[in-house]
Formats: sequence, C-alpha cells, structure tokens
Amino acid sequence: MIRPRRYFPWKIVGHYAFRFALFYGAVLVVAGFSIRYYAIKTFLGSPDVVAALGEFDEYLSGLGAVLAVAGAAFAAWSARLYFEPMGRVVQRARELRRSRAVAPVLAADDYASEEPGEWADLERALERIRSDLRAKADQLSREREELAALLAGVSDAILAVDAQETPLFFNPQFTLLFGVKAARPSQSMKLAEILRTPDVLDAFREVLVSGAARTVAFAARTARYPAPRHFSLSVAPLRDKDTDRTYGAVGIFHDVTELKQAEQIRIEFVGNASHELRTPLTSIKGYVETLKDDVKAGRADALGPFLDIVAKNVDRLILLVNDLLDLSAIESGAELRKSAVGTREVTESVLRQLEGKRASKSIGIRVDIRAESLSADPRRVEQVLMNLVHNAIKYIPEGGAIEIRWREEGGDTFLSVKDNGPGIPLEHQGRLFERFYRVDAGRSREQGGTGLGLSIVKHIMLKHGGGVQLHSRLEEGAEFVCRFPGAGPADPEIRP
Repeated sequence: MIRPRRYFPWKIVGHYAFRFALFYGAVLVVAGFSIRYYAIKTFLGSPDVVAALGEFDEYLSGLGAVLAVAGAAFAAWSARLYFEPMGRVVQRARELRRSRAVAPVLAADDYASEEPGEWADLERALERIRSDLRAKADQLSREREELAALLAGVSDAILAVDAQETPLFFNPQFTLLFGVKAARPSQSMKLAEILRTPDVLDAFREVLVSGAARTVAFAARTARYPAPRHFSLSVAPLRDKDTDRTYGAVGIFHDVTELKQAEQIRIEFVGNASHELRTPLTSIKGYVETLKDDVKAGRADALGPFLDIVAKNVDRLILLVNDLLDLSAIESGAELRKSAVGTREVTESVLRQLEGKRASKSIGIRVDIRAESLSADPRRVEQVLMNLVHNAIKYIPEGGAIEIRWREEGGDTFLSVKDNGPGIPLEHQGRLFERFYRVDAGRSREQGGTGLGLSIVKHIMLKHGGGVQLHSRLEEGAEFVCRFPGAGPADPEIRP
C-alpha cells in the first residue's frame, strides 16, 4: 500500500525550539552567575581564588555547552514526538477543506500506537470524518447528475428563484421555450427580465410572500413558437427544513396548448353535431305534427309530399350518423385491411353509384388511369373517391366536367379529382378539411351534405400514411390530390 507523504509542522516546531532555547539559555546564564557568585563568596579568602575562578569558568562553559547540546537534542526529539501527529492532523484538516481532495484511506496499522495522549484517536476521528465526507460528496455528485438528467428529460419548463427573485436554476426546456441565452443562472439575472408576463410575476411574488403554493393559467408568446401558447403554471415554495423559512420558489410551466385546442375542437364538434342533428329532427317533428293533423282531418291525399320530406330528413340523419360513425372508427385507430386494389375497378364502382346524380346535371367525367393497382384498404379507397367525386358533382354547374386521374410516381400512387367549377376562395381553403366546415353552409344543407366528407378523406389518407392536398383558384375549378404511399402504412397518430 502506498502511504501518503507525511506532513511535519516545521513552523510550530520552530516557534517551540526558539522559545525553548531562550528559556534554556536564560536558565543556564542565571545558574552560571549564581554558582559564580556563590563560588566567589565562598573562596574569597583563598590565595588561589583567581586561578580557581578561571578553572571554574572553563568548567562552567564546557558544562553549559554540553547541556545546551543535550537540551537541543532533547527538544528536537520531544518536538518530533509530540508535533508529528499534529502535522498529520493538520494535513487531514487541509484535505477536508479541499472539496475535491483525493487522498488514500489509511488503515488502522498506519497509525503509530506509541503516539502520546489522544493524538492517534484524534487523527483516526479526522480520517473517519474525511472518509464520510468523501462518500457524501460522491453521493451528492451522483444525485446532482441524476437530477440534472431528470430535469433535462422533463418536457415541462422549470424555473426556481430565491427571495430576491434571482434565478437559482432552470432546465434546458426553459431556455429553449423562453429564449434565455445563458446556460446557467447568474446573480445579474432577475425574474422580471426573463419573464414579462404580469400573471407569472404576481404568482412567484405571492408564493414568496405567503409561502403557499399557487396555480395560474396564462397565455404568452415564446421564443420557440410564433403563435401564443397556453400554460398552466404551478408555483411551490422552497423552505429551509430547519427553520421552515421560505427562501425561494419553484415554478413548473406545463404547456396545455394542445389540450386547449383539443377542447375547443371538441366543443365545436359537439355544437356542430348538435346543430346538424337538430335541423332534420326539427323538420321531421314539424311535418309529423302536420301529418297527424291531416290524418285527424281526413286529408289523406295531402300526406304524400309531407312523407317525402320526412323520408328525406330521415335519410339525411342516417347519412350524418353513418359519417360520424366512420369518422369515429377512423380516429379510434381501426385497423386497415390492406390488399391489392385495382384502380379501374374501384373507379367504375364509384361512377356506377353516382351515375344518377351525374346524369341529372349532364356532367362529363373523364378517367385517366396510369397506375393499375395500389396496396390499401379497398373500402376506404372507394370511400375517398366517392366523397371527392360526389362533392365535385354537387358544386359544379350543369354541363361541367370532372377528371379522375390515377398515376404512379416515386413508388407512391396518386389520385387526382379535378373539376372546372367555380373554385374555392383562398380564405376557406385552410379550414376546408375541418369537421362540419362548409364554404356555403346553406347551399350544402339543401343538397344533403353533412360537412364531414372531406374530413373523412383527410383522416383516411393519414391512416394510410399519406395525405391530401387542395389546389384551387376562383373561377378555375378545384383539384384534390391524394397520395397513397407505396410501402406499408406508417399508421401515424390521427390528430383532429
């Protein structure tokens, strides 16, 4: 085992030796003069006093030198005996003071058993303290790294401030979201300089004053997103565990923008669905009441037109409910039953079903097939084509033209349905695939539309891993292009 280099307290030994030498020299001088005085007084009457004093001085000088050397040797030996353990204690204390000191741990045999007094016990105690501190430092380092990794992995932004509103720490998500340029907090930062939203500042200040947790909702623009984002901010106090004094506050910024949007879509969907259901039900109820009155009055010949209207509204309700069920099934993750779909066969099937509507408006339909087949769910492909062609027939004037084109490009199959109708205004194109959205709501309802057809088309295409695009200009018609990927479906999450 490699032993550490011994530390010896030379400064303390030097002070000790200097004072010991002064004291020892003073003792020798006083003793010499005392003996000399006694000798002079005793031998004053002797004729050989002068010679005796000379011999005595020589003897006294020699004795003093011998005693001085012996005293110095004894002082050095005793100093080393007593102060070498102190040196090790000082060395341990210095290692304890260095936060990242790496010193070997000494075994019990490394301590000299002959050290006087409690020096060995004190040194062992300091060594145990040093070992405990090093273990705690390693543990704190691991916990700090784990906490940093945890905060970096949290998707929410986190900010902690002290009582003076100076940031204590924040995670990387906070810097990205709110555009903080510094990677770490500094004493020059202030909360009001980082976040300028009054609701956020008031929440932190109230928690710092009252010591009670608070939750607040706010909307603000961020550096990461151009549009305002909605947040739910939870602020909790930071307390000293010994004094229970609030020394800071920590806030967690939970982005609830998607939840707000989903909630708004749900509210709009419920409102639109209720409205769409209420209209035919109200009409049915009114005509049924009229039919009851006619039956009571015996006017059976007038029942026919009313029954036709009731049947038309019932058909509209059935169509609406079927579309809602289809849309719900697609969004809920119903599995696609993919197989080889012949483009010619599915196109002919759709045109046969729509032949009556096409003929009533004398609309010409041209079919261009340059892709014979694709891998997809046959029922869903037919549903996509049916909705697109049906919409084109409804909205273009009599004598118009529709072109259905299938083509293959880059391994993907593209379906294009183009008409020469009035086109779709630009301000409506961004919302055209939303549920129940109509460019002309009144006209669409008169023609029996539910407002769900294009939304169903979009979700079917997303379910296949593809997409749908609209190209349209006023008075130049509209073209819907659907892309079916050549590989297996990516099955992305359907978002409303």
